[in-house]
Amino acid sequence: MIRVAYFSEQSITMGDEQLIKQWQNDSGFIWIDFVREPKEQERALLAELGCHTLAIEDAQRDRRPPKVESFDHLSLVLYRGFSKTEELLDVKTMALSAFVGDRILITRRTEPSLGVEAMWQDEQLAHYVQSPALLLSKILNASAIRYTESVLEAEDEISELEDAMLTRSNDELMNRLIILKSHLRKLHRIKSYHVKLVRQILTGDINHFSMDDTEVKHSFRDVYDKFERLESLTALYYDLCGDLIEGYISLSSHQLNKTMQLLTVVSAIFVPLTFIAGIYGMNFEHIPELSFKYGYFVLWGFMAFMASALLILFRRKRWL
Repeated sequence: MIRVAYFSEQSITMGDEQLIKQWQNDSGFIWIDFVREPKEQERALLAELGCHTLAIEDAQRDRRPPKVESFDHLSLVLYRGFSKTEELLDVKTMALSAFVGDRILITRRTEPSLGVEAMWQDEQLAHYVQSPALLLSKILNASAIRYTESVLEAEDEISELEDAMLTRSNDELMNRLIILKSHLRKLHRIKSYHVKLVRQILTGDINHFSMDDTEVKHSFRDVYDKFERLESLTALYYDLCGDLIEGYISLSSHQLNKTMQLLTVVSAIFVPLTFIAGIYGMNFEHIPELSFKYGYFVLWGFMAFMASALLILFRRKRWL
């Protein structure tokens, strides 16, 4: 599917490929949005619009890190857009490719993109977007806002897990923390790429992103600030989850040590008693104590005294 928006004199006309000819013969700029278009047809149309062959190959790859690259006619931006979020900050991202020129913006994707859809649904878009670079910054900004909302929503869940670790720590909580930490690491890696991408655009070394335009510069600066904040937040929450996991492991180790200490004390009490019982359990005829009338009771008394003495000793040493 191909959607086209033609911007001209603070008005916007939406349609399909037919608007491309109107744009070529008129002023203004155009936004072309490719969604799940067959690759061969997509490649042919992108080449016709002036996209470099290498840029098209990069854009159509399923897996590639975010980056920005200059070409003569259209510069290429590869971005991990926001698709949706699930439990434990499991953010689903999608590959968004953008070709930016002086009078054209082309976006290419195979999955839903919140940032792109937000722009299509904005009825006031034509009044504040005057260039393709500015339009791309608005798409990135809408995506960054949703990323931020998801991370802040996860903050409450992290706080709940932190409180639960102090009151009812168990393996289920540990499992949730490990999953959350994994998702935060993935998100932090993506945001690090995005920070570098926008920083590179802001330096002014990329074609078709003129930082002389104050509005474009401020818009990308806003996007950069959001991504930088996301990078800091994900790093902070990642470290917090790591601290909670280490705390759980330390608490479990402490509980295990207390259990082993109790078992050791019990063993220490019964070892001498077992030794005595073993001696008098021998099958020898001439054991002197066997002929003593009260030998059985004396032995029981001695064993009880020994066990009591050991219990008192361990309590004084605070092992019990």
